[in-house]
Amino acid sequence: MKRYLLLITPLILIFTMVLSSCSLEEMSRDSELNAAAEATYDELSSTFSGESGQFSLVTEYLKSWANKNEMDVAENQDHYMVLTNSATAGCESSQSTVLQCPVRTNDFNNSMQPLAIALTSLLGPEEHGDITLIITEIDDGQLIGASSVDSKYYQCDNFINLDFNNDVSLVTSGAYEMTSTMTTPVETAEPAYSHAFAITMSISGYHDPFDFDQRYPNPVETIGSLLATEKSSGQLFNLASFECESADGYTPTSATAVVIVDSNDVDSFTRRFNSSYNNMKDRFENLNDNFVYTLTETTIPETVMSSQSSDNIISLMYTLQTGIYRQDENSGDIIAAAGISSVTTSGGAFTLTMVSRSTDSSVMDEMSQEFLTTSGLCNISYSATDPFMTWSSDSKNGAGPFLTDALGSEESIIDSTVKSSECGIFSSKADDLNIISYQCNINHMDAALTNILNFIDSLNP
Repeated sequence: MKRYLLLITPLILIFTMVLSSCSLEEMSRDSELNAAAEATYDELSSTFSGESGQFSLVTEYLKSWANKNEMDVAENQDHYMVLTNSATAGCESSQSTVLQCPVRTNDFNNSMQPLAIALTSLLGPEEHGDITLIITEIDDGQLIGASSVDSKYYQCDNFINLDFNNDVSLVTSGAYEMTSTMTTPVETAEPAYSHAFAITMSISGYHDPFDFDQRYPNPVETIGSLLATEKSSGQLFNLASFECESADGYTPTSATAVVIVDSNDVDSFTRRFNSSYNNMKDRFENLNDNFVYTLTETTIPETVMSSQSSDNIISLMYTLQTGIYRQDENSGDIIAAAGISSVTTSGGAFTLTMVSRSTDSSVMDEMSQEFLTTSGLCNISYSATDPFMTWSSDSKNGAGPFLTDALGSEESIIDSTVKSSECGIFSSKADDLNIISYQCNINHMDAALTNILNFIDSLNP
């Protein structure tokens, strides 16, 4: 009996293999692609082994990779690159898919993980509609690649942003956003005191004001808080000017306020500055980054702001609510936040701009009303833009619902986020862009590759 079983077992296996040949072919294909993704990642990580590097080095590698794999290089610019894989025969009418992957020049190691997935996803499908891969540069936090890409490359049915994250997550939309402007004419007077100081703070790089995992101090808010503390402590000083350097969408990179201090208050003014400096030092040590924050004697200007104008501005800086506005008590998710994006006192007027975001559109009206009240109490006029959605996936069609089902884990699905991303830039330049952000790492590579390829395959007729 045992001998009989040994003889018949191979026959059963052969018969089973014949009946399941399609499944085995599919398994073989999956294994082949997973091996290709791992090999691609190994080659990328060995080629770009340092933590930082030049984006041009990556594009040089990708040109060679595209040539070897018979992929077309549609565009190769300083800050982005576009690779294409045209539709296969019979799939010309299938929906088009754009994959997009950032390369962070100060984080090459982590950038190579989603890039390996993206390259294999571009190459992998056997039958497919048009597939485009856009590789963009993020330089020191600045989203210069996404800002540079011509929108003609992402006029598509589905857009999948692939990015690195320690935790696997699928983000289906950004937040609502509005810009508030607070302004008032500035009355001037002659300096009443004898010691002029320039208070300057600078931070490195470009930082997302809505990234509260690594919350960088805002130079405008830091100096404004110091001035408010000095004023509430009874220090006598005039405010002469308040300016900042900023780029749209980022935390201001530097700010400078010039003050004229009474000679009797110089020592106490300096002590409070030193206290503020030490607080910033602790925060930047936690961020493992550098900063500049100085109190430097300077030339006394011919005019300063009147006491009334100065008091109104400092009161606004003290009472204006910035940072997290509302947060879910149970999940910890940030629902709404705001941050100062610029300030100036040039041209005879004080103007402060502020950007607010919320994942709940109804909260935007509440925030705007509160800012209006705060400005009014400081005799400063207020206006705000209409809120708009920064980016969003189609809730019924496209990659969003498909990948949501594929992941099958509520913990991985993030309906919306206040954080800034390249998705918002792409959406701002293309009408009704159906976009989703799939964030993962090397440990999820096989699953991510399977999910993306299955989605592309589902688009075929």
